[in-house]
Amino acid sequence: MRSKQRILAGILSASVAWAGFLGVSAGPAQAATVSHVRMASPAAQESAVGKWHIRNSFFGKNGEDVPLRQGDLKFGYKHIQDKHPEDDTSLIGWIDDTLEDGKYEEDEGSMVVRNRTATGKMFRVVFTEREDEASKDGRPVGIITAFLE
Repeated sequence: MRSKQRILAGILSASVAWAGFLGVSAGPAQAATVSHVRMASPAAQESAVGKWHIRNSFFGKNGEDVPLRQGDLKFGYKHIQDKHPEDDTSLIGWIDDTLEDGKYEEDEGSMVVRNRTATGKMFRVVFTEREDEASKDGRPVGIITAFLE
């Protein structure tokens, strides 16, 4: 958890510096707002279109970079909503909780993480750290699927 906070603090510092460079300012309350989600740099966002677009970014328990990409019917957000539809708020919260508190197991090149939700149901996230040069952003493919079991 502490490494996640350090990473988020670094991202916040870089964001504030970048905003200052662009002539944008924010009050202390605005600058102090940090979420568990990391946004891609503007250059990476422009190059990541279609299925490679990053909707949200998460961190694994050991600091793994775990993006949730737009995807298609085989992986990512589109796959999740096609096979296991959930409202975005619950889905994002369950993914974040599972990656932070879940039990990790490696399975044929992917990482499977399971965690019990507040309602007692098990939630599963499957992700890969494999990079695909078609994404043009140098980040992992990320979340393949996520669902309530």
